[in-house]
Amino acid sequence: MGRPKLLEAVGGRSLIARALAAAAGRPAVVVASPAVADALEAGGLPPGVRVVRNDAPERGMNYSLALADAAIAPREPIAVLPADMPDCDAAAVARVVDAYDDGADVVVPRAGERPGHPVVFGPAARRAIAGLGDGDGLHRIRDDVTLRRRNVAVPDASAFDDIDTDADLAARRARD
Repeated sequence: MGRPKLLEAVGGRSLIARALAAAAGRPAVVVASPAVADALEAGGLPPGVRVVRNDAPERGMNYSLALADAAIAPREPIAVLPADMPDCDAAAVARVVDAYDDGADVVVPRAGERPGHPVVFGPAARRAIAGLGDGDGLHRIRDDVTLRRRNVAVPDASAFDDIDTDADLAARRARD
């Protein structure tokens, strides 16, 4: 979008604030560009939230995930919630996070056949993060047939809609 889209407001709150609200008080690591990190730190961080600066966001989601992975103990699962999904709320996050246990390596929400976020990666899945390289190939771990997967049915795929363009932002704002 040519600017820090996570600072754009939808429904009176920035996209990053909406994502933090969706985390619902859970410990969170926010991987953010310098502009977003500065805004978060200036506004005061909620308890349990840490910011990891990503000085190279152009390297893609895989790089951001690698930064988060390095900031979290290896035995812990990671729930990945892209902050550009304004309709993914605390209930959606809880549904997926609560479905994780040692019997799954990956937990994926699905509306019909459509996968979405957040996705939870357990320790076995996390070991594949380093091999992703730059870009947006997170689906390679999510869909890896060698990992034990648990799908969580969600009633509405609108929580999976993201904002990537000015047109997406305008359309989402028009719904409020």
